[in-house]
Amino acid sequence: MSLKVIRLLTVTLFEPQIPPNTGNIARLCGANYIKLDLVGDIGFDMKDKYLKRAGLDYWEHIDWEYFPNLGEYCNSVFKHNFHLLTTKSKTSYTDRVYRSNDYIIFGSETAGISEKILNSHPGNTCTIPMENKNIRSLNLATSVGIVLHEAIRQVRHAK
Repeated sequence: MSLKVIRLLTVTLFEPQIPPNTGNIARLCGANYIKLDLVGDIGFDMKDKYLKRAGLDYWEHIDWEYFPNLGEYCNSVFKHNFHLLTTKSKTSYTDRVYRSNDYIIFGSETAGISEKILNSHPGNTCTIPMENKNIRSLNLATSVGIVLHEAIRQVRHAK
């Protein structure tokens, strides 16, 4: 569904697998007029009851699109300013500069963003630093919330 609003940023999920994460992220995006792009092979049906429950009755108020082909999406989006979130980066998400219309891209809960994409764009990668090295990663919805609000803060402060 596409709403007629000025896009501040776009959150992209590559091949999300867990419906409640996607629903929570959709609600977060909707609350802030952030576009949500779902890309590639998603691990659930968009009619999934857990997805709907997590997004509550807000889906009609969320600007989102589904793009089935990951390669085509990347060829289009990588012409713009984008940020790839990964545990494999040494750059903190707070060290990145976010601008209006940027794409903030997250990988699937199970595989992250492919090594091929990360290796092709090392200057676009960043991570959420974690002190406890026994923890591999954070929940996807939590990660999106952390990074998205830093990006919103920077974009709104720059105006």
